[in-house]
Amino acid sequence: MRLLITGAGGMLGSDVVAEAQRRGHDIVALAGRAALDITDLAAVRACVTTHQPDAVVNCSAWTNVDGAEAEADAAWKLNALGAAHLATACAQTQSWLVQVSTDFVFDGEKGSAYHEFDPVNPQSVYGASKEAGERLVRTALPDRHMIARTSFLYGKSGKNLVDTIVRAAQSRPSLTFVEDQIISPTSTVDLATTLLDLAETPLAGTYHTTNAGQCSLLEFARFIVAEAGLATPVNPTTFAEYVASAKPAAKRPRVSPLERKMLALRGMDTFPSWQDAIRTYLKS
Repeated sequence: MRLLITGAGGMLGSDVVAEAQRRGHDIVALAGRAALDITDLAAVRACVTTHQPDAVVNCSAWTNVDGAEAEADAAWKLNALGAAHLATACAQTQSWLVQVSTDFVFDGEKGSAYHEFDPVNPQSVYGASKEAGERLVRTALPDRHMIARTSFLYGKSGKNLVDTIVRAAQSRPSLTFVEDQIISPTSTVDLATTLLDLAETPLAGTYHTTNAGQCSLLEFARFIVAEAGLATPVNPTTFAEYVASAKPAAKRPRVSPLERKMLALRGMDTFPSWQDAIRTYLKS
């Protein structure tokens, strides 16, 4: 099949390209705004019409959560309008769209893992812009969209917390991480596999796409330090203490792990555990 991949030079996009190449697909890999500015509707229409993809995988996004508060218009243009432009173009060519989204569409108040049928309630510009992108995609492309919500990504082609933790544990006497913020950490390699599975299937809907299981940031950091063969102590702090100290610009969900109910119902859940994914990443 022919795949058009936006954001192909990023941490996730580069792994989507690699997985698509491994599967032998015909790929149009667009890296950066110079290759395609998805906020430009005319450019998007021309690109999709020219290449006539079977599916578009949109890995372009504004991902600076705190920066989105200061540059809200830019985040809205990329995350909401950009997604809508791709969906509009896909409707004209009868292409499918795999739209990557986030756990930040939820407020974190449920107290347990969110599944695809839970109501959304974003608390930040980043989360709101991604949720708006979801709605615009569903409206413009009701029968040919697959929205893939994911969480806490790490991969070889970008800055990520796994590498940061290893470097910090090698250079500092101790580390401190939040004990009551619960996440679903996700490898971009594993996510790319499922995004391609969705593109190949395809079945319209919203899917949660994370590694299996959940953990606190404290558990996450301690596991990484141990797997890296280091003995650096990792001390606990609370989410409230972190917010009071760091004063992040954007509000974050405290408990936002994702349950992959739709993948399970469709028999498509192949994600390994977050622990196995970390082990694989550290060995690669």
